[in-house]
Amino acid sequence: MNAPGDIETYRKAFWDAFHRPKFKTTKYTGIWEELEKINDVLAGPFFSMYENGHIQYVFDDKERFPKVNSVDDFKVWASYLINVYHDEVESIDKPIDKDEEFDLHLLRFQTETKNKLLGLIIKVVSK
Repeated sequence: MNAPGDIETYRKAFWDAFHRPKFKTTKYTGIWEELEKINDVLAGPFFSMYENGHIQYVFDDKERFPKVNSVDDFKVWASYLINVYHDEVESIDKPIDKDEEFDLHLLRFQTETKNKLLGLIIKVVSK
């Protein structure tokens, strides 16, 4: 049985990982838009956990998730995408001012939150 606290913790953090932040610079707005492809792919399973408390459809949908047959497969798949997201964020030129530093912090926070959410998904679906 899922621990209610895990699901509630997950739901409280979910939007921090996926909402469109209020960036201060067009540079980071553009980067976020480029990263939106990864967000879109992750958002389905992550939102299923938010709304339903499980990701069963991922294991059942062989067309969209052909190589995700287990919790371990899901972890590898999602970790890979989050790592690509992270690497893209970290490959950006260093911020040149406080506004860019703020925006970079937002992207890093979203990346960290995605990792925390993944950990909670694994914890809940492994029970």
